[in-house]
Amino acid sequence: MKIDLDKLMTSGTGIFIMGAAWLLFWLGPAFFLFVKDPRWGHNFVIPIVFMTVGLASHFRTIACGLVAVISAFVVTIPTLLALWSWETALILAVVFFGIEIFFYFFERKIGEVINPGPRLKVWLNIHLLNFSYIGLLHMSLIFFVSRWSNPGPYSTYLPAEHDIPTTIFNAMLFVLVPLAVMERYVQTLGGYAVTKIGFIWSVLMIVIPLVVINVVG
Repeated sequence: MKIDLDKLMTSGTGIFIMGAAWLLFWLGPAFFLFVKDPRWGHNFVIPIVFMTVGLASHFRTIACGLVAVISAFVVTIPTLLALWSWETALILAVVFFGIEIFFYFFERKIGEVINPGPRLKVWLNIHLLNFSYIGLLHMSLIFFVSRWSNPGPYSTYLPAEHDIPTTIFNAMLFVLVPLAVMERYVQTLGGYAVTKIGFIWSVLMIVIPLVVINVVG
């Protein structure tokens, strides 16, 4: 079976890979930090949300897109505002991820579960994914607007995060989300495919923080 790399090199693919790499990093090299302070458990939660949104960009059904939107907002925002524990957030993230996978295989057999008129269907297929990306962006918004300057109110469920790699990652997300949204409206930017720019940027969001971790410690 021939794999079309051009179709795979998108922001959505990058977001999925980013989530998977993030999760593996915290299950592996960074797990000792969680053992010392379980409040780092949110790093098992948000990557699954990223993976859910990334898959939705390829599944492209309304049901899967709706699940991705709900996960991006309902899990991300309360978790990073420390409204509940990482255990509660993890259960929700895994449930939404599982529901999306279920819908994908279920709809492959019987057709789309949610199938409105053609115009509404096109609108939802475009904008549900946009809303999902905006949901992810709340991670950076909350980080810079609230948690960076005033971590105290969040300390019950979240540790203070002023480290350079986390700051770089959150700053770079402000660029990735517009690129991801732009993919369905603009084909090229500066002579380069927007999809590939988004994919490469998402890979850099993995590589640069890791390089900084190894250099700074």
